[in-house]
Amino acid sequence: MGRKALRVLHTSDFHLSNNGDKDRESLEGTLALSTQYRADLLIIAGDLFDHNRVNEDLVRYTADRLQDAPCPVFIIAGNHDCYTPGSVYDRFDFWQECSNIKIFKGEDGEMVQLPELGVSLWGKSIDSDEEDVLPLAGIPQPEINGNWNIAVAHGYFVGKKPPLFPSYHITEREVVDLKWDYLALGHVPAFRCLCEQPMTYYSGSPSFSKNAALVEFSEENGITVTRCEL
Repeated sequence: MGRKALRVLHTSDFHLSNNGDKDRESLEGTLALSTQYRADLLIIAGDLFDHNRVNEDLVRYTADRLQDAPCPVFIIAGNHDCYTPGSVYDRFDFWQECSNIKIFKGEDGEMVQLPELGVSLWGKSIDSDEEDVLPLAGIPQPEINGNWNIAVAHGYFVGKKPPLFPSYHITEREVVDLKWDYLALGHVPAFRCLCEQPMTYYSGSPSFSKNAALVEFSEENGITVTRCEL
């Protein structure tokens, strides 16, 4: 028996900062896409919020709207909303009431198994604003268990060139050595294919490039990634 067909809406870098129309439009537009394409999962690959000082009203509004999503929502913190004491994901208890939202908090990342969807999902939040943060440090090789394997990280893909920045590096060697089916990245607000083995994409930003990535998995067609306009 083959792996189950799966649809994932991959997005990142909303940079929500206030409760104005622009922020609401990017969030509402993304949720509309998840409904339109009947997504099985919504993945937010970091920087949902522009900083950790945003007010409670915006965080509560965002949590409420994501709670209404038609599918489970998986979130990693990025460098702007990093998961530190007192962050937007730490100081508000109402996140715990959102049964369909998972925020990845483990220092070395966390693994989630979704047998009903046939998915193994690993995600790692940025949990420090210090230098030398390595987004893929601690990632395991996926288990061979008949699932689609998806990893989520937030950082700069630097390829083979020497890195220009002191932190958040994702090297080509790190990506190529992975055996995951799909690597969902955030940090760059443009839709971009970085690698096809394994399939590695930046989704683009609903707030800036006005798009998200629809990732479709099937045994017949493999993995296809489509840029979807909000």
